[in-house]
Amino acid sequence: MRIHVIGLALALATLPLAAQTNDVGVWYATAQIKDSTGLSFDNAKGFGVSFNHFWTGPLSTEFSVSSLRANAGIDIAGTRALDVGRLKLMPFTANLQWHFARGSMFAPYIGAGLAYVSAKDLSSADLDAAGIGRVKIDHKASWDANAGVNIGLGKMFAVAIDGKYIKYEPDSTAAGTTEKLKLDPVVISAGIKLRW
Repeated sequence: MRIHVIGLALALATLPLAAQTNDVGVWYATAQIKDSTGLSFDNAKGFGVSFNHFWTGPLSTEFSVSSLRANAGIDIAGTRALDVGRLKLMPFTANLQWHFARGSMFAPYIGAGLAYVSAKDLSSADLDAAGIGRVKIDHKASWDANAGVNIGLGKMFAVAIDGKYIKYEPDSTAAGTTEKLKLDPVVISAGIKLRW
């Protein structure tokens, strides 16, 4: 049995790069979130995972999920006057991607697809003291645009830089009042991929 497993691993390792049809990625992510309706957001940080399947040479579908966190507040003259807690977002994306020069060491790609963003409520002592209380932020389905580059490291590994613009304009509700937020995160990720 051990000989069969070793033989399979060696066979995968010797496949041409362009013949490999799947990859799994692990990512470190940062995101810029638009300030909206008086709220200011620090740059978000987090992690993500992805799975990509190639249907033909250049065409693939990628499924990804990230977990992002950003401190939020109300700023006056560039100074944070009110802490509104930590925004926690979990974007799920399903993208159709087109890869250029896939068999080369540097392989850029573009893509677009569907996005669904899950968000946690905002809460803080400052919101409670101001009589606002918890701020509910809706989950929302939308779309995203995607571009990046894979840098091959041998036959089975690659490092990658990936960018996603996610259209995300959820309703927020606090103290009986609803406001639309235009957050539209731009997520920049760096990761490593295993290919087979």
